[in-house]
Amino acid sequence: MGDQAQGLPLGTRLRLGKAVMVPVWSSGFIVGTLAVRHASGLSILFWRMSIASLAMLALALALRVEWPRDPRTLLEMVVVGLLLQAAQFVGIFLALDHGVPAGLVALLAGSSPLLVAVLATALLDEHLEPVQWVGSVLGVAGVVFAVIEELNGTGSALGFLFALVGLAGLVGGTLVQRVGGAEVDPRAANTIQLIVAAAVIAPLTALTANFDLTAAALAPLAWLTFGLSIGAVLLFFWLLRNEKSGEATSFLYVVPATTAIGGAAFLGQPLQLGAVVGLVLAFIGVRMVSAPTETFPVRRAARGLGRLVFGSSS
Repeated sequence: MGDQAQGLPLGTRLRLGKAVMVPVWSSGFIVGTLAVRHASGLSILFWRMSIASLAMLALALALRVEWPRDPRTLLEMVVVGLLLQAAQFVGIFLALDHGVPAGLVALLAGSSPLLVAVLATALLDEHLEPVQWVGSVLGVAGVVFAVIEELNGTGSALGFLFALVGLAGLVGGTLVQRVGGAEVDPRAANTIQLIVAAAVIAPLTALTANFDLTAAALAPLAWLTFGLSIGAVLLFFWLLRNEKSGEATSFLYVVPATTAIGGAAFLGQPLQLGAVVGLVLAFIGVRMVSAPTETFPVRRAARGLGRLVFGSSS
């Protein structure tokens, strides 16, 4: 955030951050569609993670960021890399490759904030207010309206399993980042996670696809790398450091409808009325979830999930 933005109240900056995240995150689906027209999905993912990790490493070294030294914290960052960066995107691309409708994949990803909120309530003692739960339900309704016209295919059972892997990666990575990344410089965290993702995706690409890229894939790859894997992820981590998990991810409710509208403009896909209705419902839901509440203490959340996942600490 710039100097002028820093002078704004935290709640206003958080809402601005989520307003920026909606079109940026939505662009990943649109630009990703353009990219896979010119190269395999796993090839795009490998080069995206590899280039982003090198760029983030150079940036972190140049700025002399503080690296996590505690083995447990390093393990948590590795887990986030496996879940949020590798499992999420590999699951999405392989689900599409196995015939799962894009609308179903978007429905799962777009409804993830509700699942995050439920798990955060159970595991991290993060409690949303009643109005925020109502907003979450409206957000899910907006997601369903946005993609209802696309839910007309079945795909294979294996493809649906891959879609669930992608959803689990997004939800699990968000929760662990909320805990383990609370005290870690986001530039260091993102560097570690991208390196882990590239290391996982490299053998998958070698075994099932190839590393070839065409010239037409370079521009989409550049945006996916620098706009999404660096810019959007750093902003996402900032949101997670300052809000409850369900609040920080609430912008995802708006992503499917925004993607549908963007697809009509940039991909020539037909725009359905449901996308417009869904966008309105999702906006209302996000605003309700983002209603001003007392800031949740991150350290208490860290102790909650840390004891559950990594065992008690001395």
